[in-house]
Amino acid sequence: MMLAQSVFRFSEFITVSVLVASVSIFSTRLFLRFAVFLVTRPWRRHRTFTFRRWRMAAKDHSSPPYCVVCLREAEEGEKMRRLTICRHCFHADCIDTWLSVMSKCPLCRAEIPPLPPANPLLSLFFPAGVIDLFTNKESRRVA
Repeated sequence: MMLAQSVFRFSEFITVSVLVASVSIFSTRLFLRFAVFLVTRPWRRHRTFTFRRWRMAAKDHSSPPYCVVCLREAEEGEKMRRLTICRHCFHADCIDTWLSVMSKCPLCRAEIPPLPPANPLLSLFFPAGVIDLFTNKESRRVA
């Protein structure tokens, strides 16, 4: 009888331990996902979509998006990007080239946020200068 009670207590201890560990791991993963979401949220620069005339025709009968970088209208199947700041549309290749040089919308000059960091959770704990010091590839080169 005493052996049965000790086996029962041991199995109860193992069950509670596994349950607590599972809840702890799940909570930590959930917290880290939420932290990554909060850190990367302001970094959303644009949304990419493929232009389809039939979707646009269902909504309204206006002209297709016009790219002011290359001065052409969007055609069926082209990859487009809509800036989240001002909601202007451009060809993906055109706006990527533009954003590599400029940090403003080519149409309305709205300021576009910079690219997100490679490890967004590190920015919660370390200032950007420290992260750049260890991640900058040019600083590692020996002259």
